[in-house]
Amino acid sequence: MKDCFQNIMPDSLTGALFAVEGIKDAAVILNGPTGCKFYHSAISDYQFPRELSFDPLNYPEEFYFGQPRIPCTYLDGYDYVYGSSEKLEKMLRDIEGKGHKLVAVVNSPGAALIGDDLNRFLKNEVKDTLCFSIESTGFSGEFGDGFQKAVIKILEAIPMKPRKIIPKSVNLVGISINNKYYEGNIKEIERLLNLCGIKVISTLCAGDDFDTIKNSNQAALNVVLYPEYGLELAKWMEKEYHMPYVFCEDGVPIGFESTENFIKNICEKLGVDPSYSLEEIQKARARSFLYLSRFNSLTGLPKGASFSIKGEGSVAYAMTNWLYSYLGMIPASIQLSGSNDKKFKEKLYAFLEEIGFEDTLESNIYSKDAEIVFADGNTIAQLRLKNKSFTGVEIALPSLGYIDVTPKAMMGIKGALMFVEQVINGLQFS
Repeated sequence: MKDCFQNIMPDSLTGALFAVEGIKDAAVILNGPTGCKFYHSAISDYQFPRELSFDPLNYPEEFYFGQPRIPCTYLDGYDYVYGSSEKLEKMLRDIEGKGHKLVAVVNSPGAALIGDDLNRFLKNEVKDTLCFSIESTGFSGEFGDGFQKAVIKILEAIPMKPRKIIPKSVNLVGISINNKYYEGNIKEIERLLNLCGIKVISTLCAGDDFDTIKNSNQAALNVVLYPEYGLELAKWMEKEYHMPYVFCEDGVPIGFESTENFIKNICEKLGVDPSYSLEEIQKARARSFLYLSRFNSLTGLPKGASFSIKGEGSVAYAMTNWLYSYLGMIPASIQLSGSNDKKFKEKLYAFLEEIGFEDTLESNIYSKDAEIVFADGNTIAQLRLKNKSFTGVEIALPSLGYIDVTPKAMMGIKGALMFVEQVINGLQFS
């Protein structure tokens, strides 16, 4: 049953494409068949919309197939034998006049076997736009590998300014447009850091424009949000630009205590006072306690209620710790997905072993009953098909399709209050 319901996770090709797609004024060309295009174009446009129209008739160009993003060369059998040069040359001539400041050509795994010299095509066909190619994103690699390698290629291609450190400034590293609520998470972390007098220079391919990324090496510190998607990148930037980095030992900053430790750690590294941000966290704690106390007095919940989680190691560790320690909830199944940091898997097992629930780690989420399930939309939908009674809370893509007009957050104060709200209402009406 586990294999029947298992989702196919985003791979290194997806990571590379979304790294370029996360830059406002950049374009990525997919050198591959149309089957590799449609999902990536749909998700990038859904997560990071740029065009006002969603009508497929507005995008009739040869390489776009009714979608505004990620044009592709629609390789067929002939191209795999004789090469994709003709289509690439035509597409590059077409895209150069669209006003992009950066253009990247990324091979699909199959196209990487053809052996076309992508750099030659770019040199000959693109005269006035900065460009680079990724010959291979890796075969069956993880999203985090492809994403970080692509960001490094972007930084190598962009003419960075000479490093002149801006005091009390950071980059947010390891977050992408493929992360659920990435925009709200960035705004929330930026807000908390601003309260401490810390400026965010760049988010490195998560909504920045070309010129912002050019300034990213001016930051005094790199802050890694998702280690799975940013730790190797931060290490590379430390070696290349002599930029120190920090990441939260508690995992992604989810919950009040983890957020406090996250802010304190950054402020300590930069030598600034965290008190204004910590004061905001304390106010949020008080608000949360008010609603939790009233709910508990009537129902006895959420203490003792069960939960399941499916997500990256750093997310699963942070959420499990917070839900158990702060809300008194009991884990039913903790299943890791996507690119996973070995360190957080080990920390998660050690925590679960300490509280006597080590058997829940990597147990089948589809065979366990839980009152609240934190997972991607596909997993939630599959559980509903099994007629299970629970409340689903989306923490990852794919989504069930709910359109978030107001940016929401998983991280920081807003994230903690959102999860408290979801738990209270989920248990009240389930």
